[in-house]
Amino acid sequence: MTMLPKPTHTKSATQDGKAPSASAMPAAMHVKHTHTPSTRGRWPAAPDHTVQFYADDDFLVEQIGNFVYEGITAGEACVVIATEDHRARLEQHLGREGLDLIAACEQGVYISLDAAATLARFMTEGALDEETFRQVIGGVIAQAAYGLVKDSKPRHVRAFGEMVALLWAGGDHAAAIRLEEMWNELRTSDAAPPFSLCCAYPMADFASEAHEQAFREICANHTQVIPDERYTALADPEERLRAITLLQQQASSLVGETAGRKAAEERVRISEHLYRHLFEASTDGILVVDPASHAIIEANQIVADLLGSTPAQLLGQSLQRIGLFSDQKSAEAVWREMEEQQLARREALEVHTSDGQLRYVEFVGNRFQINSHEIIQCHLRDITDRKQAEEAQRQLEARKDAFISMASHELRTPVTSLKAFTQVLQRRVRQQPNADPQVLRVLDRIDEQINRQARLIRDLLDLSKMETGYLALHEAWFDLDNLVRETLDTVQPTTQTHTLRLQGATHAQVYGDQERLGQVLINLLTNAIKYSPRADSVLVTLRSDHEWAEVAVRDFGIGIAPKQQQRIFERFYQVDDPSTSTYPGLGIGLYIARTIMERHGGRLWVESSVGKGSTFHCGLSLLRPDSPPRSDAHHADLEPGSAEGS
Repeated sequence: MTMLPKPTHTKSATQDGKAPSASAMPAAMHVKHTHTPSTRGRWPAAPDHTVQFYADDDFLVEQIGNFVYEGITAGEACVVIATEDHRARLEQHLGREGLDLIAACEQGVYISLDAAATLARFMTEGALDEETFRQVIGGVIAQAAYGLVKDSKPRHVRAFGEMVALLWAGGDHAAAIRLEEMWNELRTSDAAPPFSLCCAYPMADFASEAHEQAFREICANHTQVIPDERYTALADPEERLRAITLLQQQASSLVGETAGRKAAEERVRISEHLYRHLFEASTDGILVVDPASHAIIEANQIVADLLGSTPAQLLGQSLQRIGLFSDQKSAEAVWREMEEQQLARREALEVHTSDGQLRYVEFVGNRFQINSHEIIQCHLRDITDRKQAEEAQRQLEARKDAFISMASHELRTPVTSLKAFTQVLQRRVRQQPNADPQVLRVLDRIDEQINRQARLIRDLLDLSKMETGYLALHEAWFDLDNLVRETLDTVQPTTQTHTLRLQGATHAQVYGDQERLGQVLINLLTNAIKYSPRADSVLVTLRSDHEWAEVAVRDFGIGIAPKQQQRIFERFYQVDDPSTSTYPGLGIGLYIARTIMERHGGRLWVESSVGKGSTFHCGLSLLRPDSPPRSDAHHADLEPGSAEGS
């Protein structure tokens, strides 16, 4: 059927004196308006099943009122199965239109039933009972068709039902669609007289994209689909065309937005899946904490194993309760840092697990937002093995230092004695008239080896003092250029292969331990000679400005690879290179030299190229705040570390 416009009302029959005869229609159909009643028993050749969508209840009541009004005034019977509110409002609407519903009900041409109560009559344990439906609804349709007088021909019946809408609103969409099908089956069967059916759904119930398929099925179960009032209220065909075009544009836009949203949802799903995989597969323990309550809301298996617990047992606990912080003050300090800086880090927290073990963990907490919600994510890395290894190494270093100190002191006395005895022998042999030159050479070699051992013992003793913090410096003002010249004079007689050349001058008075700084220069000069076996000279360059004085010692030897240039200043470090295996040593000379320079507020660094030699730079500050007053001296311009060494 089609929804016809409400009839145009004219003067009442009593006003114009032209009331229709009683035989033309039942008394119930006497209304205030004239009309041309349909012949009783007529109905459309092909009965309809119409669905009306609506946005506003007032619109629905008006539409169904027209539907019922047209039927009754045309001599048809009407059945209304609706909600209590809609039935009451519909009766008020029909009363305002002048329809005598009391008379219509008494004659059986208007039947009004509650939708929920009627639906309950053919629902068994939440499921539709199809046989009971045919009996109940078929009986109601037959009652309306035949009325109180069983005529030979039934009236055509118009039925309006909201039972399908109740099922849909209750979330039982499959049952709603099946009930639509059952209505169709009833219309085409012999269980009820022919009737036209109209049902209605609020359009708001189909706002989700998930309803699209069900919406299509509902429309397919109806011979006519009527849009809501936003379309039907448009009387002008041109306006309706424009409305359809606008709806098409909106639908196209919605399709695009839906596709974009689906793509975004898929990216979120993939991201969440990836996060979950990383969360579970991480080798670090991970805790997710609520910033407001500081309670754990998620924990992976790694952190549960670390704490001797299960993820479920950790949920709802505080970090202090699970043993991560020793006291409330420590926990509050971490929360405060994360609130102010969004980050908190603890290098080594002691954690006592539930089974009594002591573990050490590295803790990093981050506070950030996800989907407008703040969370705290804490990473815990078990560093127990590393801490134990560090402690074992520390104890080993302590024992080694103790051994070096003890051995150095124990060796110093016999070496001193050997030195004295050797000098006595050298003097006596030289005093003999016919001294054997070979014996003198042997004694000189012995003396040289004793000096070498003495230097080694001195280095070991210095190393021990440095490690314990007892290396004393006897500082005073002295002339740096004189120290360099004296050191060159001391070292030059020890080599027959290299000439020690000096260029430049600092003209600087420096405050420091002259003997210790001389020790640094001796170390650099002897290394320069040792590691340039094919060269014949070592160049020493002096420079200064008003802040720094620099001594640069350059050799022309094997050089040092870039990756080793920082490590050569480490304690006991020796270059692992076959080309240097012929140069024995303990690897502590440069460590001692740098430590002495740093104790003087200075620097020691190297510039080197493999195969071209090395330049070691010693930089001493001339403006030490702890130095006593001295007389001014003239200095040339120089930035520390700027010497090229040539």
